[in-house]
Amino acid sequence: MAIARIISVALRFAQFLCAAIVLGLSAHFLHNYEKYRHGPFARLVYSTIISAISVWLALLWMVLPHATYVHFGTDLILSAAWFAVFGLLQDYYDDEIQCGDIWSWGGIHLSNNYCGQWNAAQAFSVLAAVFWFASFLLGILAWSRARTPAATDGAPAPAPAR
Repeated sequence: MAIARIISVALRFAQFLCAAIVLGLSAHFLHNYEKYRHGPFARLVYSTIISAISVWLALLWMVLPHATYVHFGTDLILSAAWFAVFGLLQDYYDDEIQCGDIWSWGGIHLSNNYCGQWNAAQAFSVLAAVFWFASFLLGILAWSRARTPAATDGAPAPAPAR
């Protein structure tokens, strides 16, 4: 279980990082709403809310020492929410933004690059979804191992004392 705990903390840290990056980018887009051709306000609010919830929960579950494997239901819900964030950002990218092909990542700059920032928000949202889903799978695996009695190398289990 120590390995599962280390993997769980690593996944929570990755979830925290991805959510923090998407939160920062979404907040940046909302702050510059007038500048960027009146972008998709509802989509950005949704991604900001999911990011804020994810930052809070990932940090909380990474720091608290109790068993984080029992949160696999929430992990699945947040994974689906992150896939929805990615889908909403991607749909707007395809329909409204004139940045060229989605896979043309050559012109990305560190500052004042709307297309690059939007691509980064999409990339980190899909990474967050994958990390939340991996955490869900780890939780299911740890929960099923905890519920299954340990193998006794073929020997029958002793009868309970009366």
